[in-house]
Amino acid sequence: MPEAEANALPIVTEWIRSSAQARFPGITVNADTNIIEAGILDSVEILQLVGFIEERFGIALPVDEFIPENFASAEAVAKLVGRLGGV
Repeated sequence: MPEAEANALPIVTEWIRSSAQARFPGITVNADTNIIEAGILDSVEILQLVGFIEERFGIALPVDEFIPENFASAEAVAKLVGRLGGV
């Protein structure tokens, strides 16, 4: 796993976990939990996640990266951050 991806994974996982707790108290969210299929984050929360990763990792998310596969899990988001050169 590339360094940027490895660094992003726990941060993204915790952000998703914290966001999910607001609607689903006690829910378990792991790095590989499919957050879209499970309905853990809604569309507004996905946009909030985008804002978070852009600010936290200093990246701009191109429109063509707004595909469900890039937001399926914390692992997918961390790979996206690593691919886009996030710090």
